[in-house]
Amino acid sequence: MTWNAADLVLDCLAGLAAQRLGDLAMDVVVVDNASTDGTADLVEQTYPQVRVVRGDVNRGFAGGNNVALREVATPFVILLNNDAVPGPDAVAALVRALRAAPADVAALTATVLLADRFRPPTADDPAADLVHGPDGTWVRDPRGPVTLVNSTGNVLRTDGYGVDRGWLADAARHRPEPDVFGFCGAAAILRTSALADVGLFDEDFFLYYEDSDLSWRLRLAGHRVQHCAAAVVHHVHAASTGEGSPLFRFHDGRNRLLMLTKDATAARAARAVGRYVLTTASIAVRRSQPWDHVLLRGRVLGSYARLLPAALRRRRAIGRAARVPRREVERLLVDPPSTATGGYRA
Repeated sequence: MTWNAADLVLDCLAGLAAQRLGDLAMDVVVVDNASTDGTADLVEQTYPQVRVVRGDVNRGFAGGNNVALREVATPFVILLNNDAVPGPDAVAALVRALRAAPADVAALTATVLLADRFRPPTADDPAADLVHGPDGTWVRDPRGPVTLVNSTGNVLRTDGYGVDRGWLADAARHRPEPDVFGFCGAAAILRTSALADVGLFDEDFFLYYEDSDLSWRLRLAGHRVQHCAAAVVHHVHAASTGEGSPLFRFHDGRNRLLMLTKDATAARAARAVGRYVLTTASIAVRRSQPWDHVLLRGRVLGSYARLLPAALRRRRAIGRAARVPRREVERLLVDPPSTATGGYRA
């Protein structure tokens, strides 16, 4: 799925064209979400063997991927962001690992590394350029010797927030467990039989948390998610939206509440929504944040309220079909870290 990112999608397709597949066959579909920069034409001209599906509107990550997922007839499907470039063995590693996995493993999430390079800081580096990960402090440098992790799967915390496992860890030191709560939508393989069991992405999400929501539904249906260490992808983090942008903060905030409403126990969902309302009221009264942040949080609550009836209907359907109790799935949630990890400005 792509939207207004012709240069990024061509790099992604170049990575797919360089795959060492052996005896595997691969069909590549690019869903263009009504780009206005000529992306679809450029892809068709550069890679005529790739099927391009032209959308008439921007359906976001969730809706754009669903366009292709509804037509998949193969046992497996690989999702790959337009800003992610796979290593030459990524596709084969994902397919062979899922073939060999137990039947209850519904998805494998790839090793997603940041495309940027980093190095240890010097005394002359501005503090604003530093990122703080679990293995040290780094500064972005195109010639730096250090590669940092973007994600080895999605983790859900007990406070209701989703995070990338391994975020900003030194890739050379990161050795995660195979099992992980959810897959990262930037690069993952899924069994189509599992998707037929639980449904596709929730298109009300548009973007962000849709992969964690689908992973949670898979867990409630008795499926598992694991990490495929051998499938390596380099990702231009937040290339489409920009981390911290109003678009990012709106969908990140609203969709977290929608996910919890649909998938979590009632108590956990109610606590998260109540906390968001109270925090919004507090910062509005105290003027502790810029007014545009307060207004954005108000938009989040307004959009959440509008989508709440549909989310509650889906919650009831998920509960009726669940094979694993919500409380049991919530045992997989992890406690928030005692210290915050560093941010990253893409």
